[in-house]
Amino acid sequence: MSEVPEERAARNDAVFREANEHIREAAIRHEVRDRIPFLCECADERCKEIVRVSLAEYEAVRNHPERFLTAPDHHLAFAYSVRRVEQHEGYDVVERIDA
Repeated sequence: MSEVPEERAARNDAVFREANEHIREAAIRHEVRDRIPFLCECADERCKEIVRVSLAEYEAVRNHPERFLTAPDHHLAFAYSVRRVEQHEGYDVVERIDA
């Protein structure tokens, strides 16, 4: 049985989020103070966009489990409903609204 788009999108979100957590841990370990390159957490499994944010900005997104860090306008790639809750220079924060 093949996955429905929502299941595939959720799996992609989890993979990108886990990779970003490893990036976060490395940044902390190496005391990186600059903007850190994180993977876009949109639902497009082909996306290779990088978003650069500070560790504090990343952690502010991560404090909300239903929020994701994406490249600008990548909220359109989600198979389920999200809304852009923040728009910054170089990245957006989106929130899942149909959990």
